[in-house]
Amino acid sequence: MADMNKVRSIMPLGRAMAMYGTTDKEKFQCAYPEWEAKRPDTTFYADFSVADVYGEKAIQDTYKRCFDGWKDNAKYFTELVGALNHKLWYWYEAGVEEYSTLYDKLWKEADEYGGEHFKGEDAKHYFSVLD
Repeated sequence: MADMNKVRSIMPLGRAMAMYGTTDKEKFQCAYPEWEAKRPDTTFYADFSVADVYGEKAIQDTYKRCFDGWKDNAKYFTELVGALNHKLWYWYEAGVEEYSTLYDKLWKEADEYGGEHFKGEDAKHYFSVLD
């Protein structure tokens, strides 16, 4: 199990607290990563950040819902894969091996799916953003 003292979330405080019915502001401290391109259109990174606070089962559940909900939308699925990659490296650099290993597994699964599933313009978008 991950050291929860190292685990922090970045979701906007008010929304996150309302979503999880908590007033514990300490659970929701962190900053958004520096995005190399434009800010994303989805909340995937924030969704996973909230899941981070609640543990590996919550991360896996969030992944399943995001994957199942957006696997046929190239634009949003691309953002999902990018968010997983950011989370993988975030937790690797923070030294939380359990989370970095889990995000690595999820990222590899999603990236393989995206690389095989999308064709034509969707594939062009997918690979141009992620490569």
